[in-house]
Amino acid sequence: MPLAHKTTPVKNSALPDALKNQISNNFKKEDDFSQTVTPVTAPVEPAPVIPSAPAKSKYADSVNLRLTSGKRNEFKKFFTDCEISMNQGFEMAVDYILRETKAGRIVVSKSGITKVEEE
Repeated sequence: MPLAHKTTPVKNSALPDALKNQISNNFKKEDDFSQTVTPVTAPVEPAPVIPSAPAKSKYADSVNLRLTSGKRNEFKKFFTDCEISMNQGFEMAVDYILRETKAGRIVVSKSGITKVEEE
């Protein structure tokens, strides 16, 4: 069974005249290229730019941590109970680990954090 298609006659195009002219000008072929060639001039050297201090974004020193929702909730509850933000808590934890590692009391490795036994 053939499909029926509704056709409507196009009496006037809905496009404005300015758009029609622009479209038709895009497809014009120029036979004489000598009129469109512009002379080549020497490039102008720009004035030297004095580098200014780069604008610092408020996220310039940001670090993204990927945590499971359970770990995130656990950390958030712990830091909230301590009345500090998660950022402050992570900063203090990392500072502590760095201090203890430099002092030789702990060792940080791929397998975890181990305490150095004193003799």
